[in-house]
Amino acid sequence: MGRLEGFKQRGRNRQSRKRNPIIVIGCEGANKTEEIYFKNFNTRRCIIKFSTGNSTDPVGIVKDLIKFIDNEIGREDGDKYYVILDTDVNQNKQSQIDKAKKIALDNGVEFITSTPTFEYWYMLHFEYTTKTYHSSDEVQNDIKDKIKGYTKNMNTYPILKDKTDNAIKNAKKVEKHHLDLGQALDNENCNPYTAAYKVVEELIKRNN
Repeated sequence: MGRLEGFKQRGRNRQSRKRNPIIVIGCEGANKTEEIYFKNFNTRRCIIKFSTGNSTDPVGIVKDLIKFIDNEIGREDGDKYYVILDTDVNQNKQSQIDKAKKIALDNGVEFITSTPTFEYWYMLHFEYTTKTYHSSDEVQNDIKDKIKGYTKNMNTYPILKDKTDNAIKNAKKVEKHHLDLGQALDNENCNPYTAAYKVVEELIKRNN
């Protein structure tokens, strides 16, 4: 067998070999806060990939993720796909969010939002609060009271790790609070809110 034929055969063998299930996460290209946090869960048992693309709008982020899954990763049994978005406030993003959610769900992607920002998830490690936030900066200011020297590029996981169960409990309590009020989730008026706990629970389960 020649070198070229041997290379092609090895390539076919690699392609036909079933890989381990993975988690694929898509988030805003310019925002590394989520990526820095979720990388801490990446292990041999729980393989996490982050989609490529530099989109900053909800629809673009979802389309980047779907393209990455279908062109770079492929779909296998046991895989899970998440898009993680901030709804922000006063940004007139709701129509984009609604459209992005439909595209995501139609393509087997779980839709995870935080209002106004993912960093509200960090706050829930320390306390339960339904305080309305009028900007992402307000959330960050509150976090700085809890985490000394906090910046958006900081790996907060070592500080938050032991409080994860508390954050999950608080996030579910916040969600129930909004549902009891008849408030639609994944909406900037559902403030504050985060569904990040759903991703974290899956990652913890895979690592156990």
